[in-house]
Amino acid sequence: MMILFVVGVLALLLVACTPSDPTANLPEGDPIRGERLFSQTINTAPACSTCHMIDGDATLGPVLTGYRERAATHGVSVEEYTYISIIRPGSYIVPGYANSMYSQYDIRLSEQQIADLIAYMLQF
Repeated sequence: MMILFVVGVLALLLVACTPSDPTANLPEGDPIRGERLFSQTINTAPACSTCHMIDGDATLGPVLTGYRERAATHGVSVEEYTYISIIRPGSYIVPGYANSMYSQYDIRLSEQQIADLIAYMLQF
């Protein structure tokens, strides 16, 4: 019985010490590398530019122009919103767009690549 209590306490401590922001442990992102990654197929994952444009008329995914301002309206940091949108694309669906984003970026991209993409996107 005592072992279960100790295991329970340790589990609670682990949860309490885990950062709530999933971007807290990402490496520093490089927007220049992120710009290149945005237009590349990576480990069979489609390029972001397949669906997202910098500006203009988007048909598959929202444009990047004004991204930072739109991302800031979701109750989490812009970095966290972007991270979640990349690794769990169904979490936030922009009105007027379907949940059609590729869903395996979390296993196809490294943490560095995700950080670089975030750094790039936050310029808009």
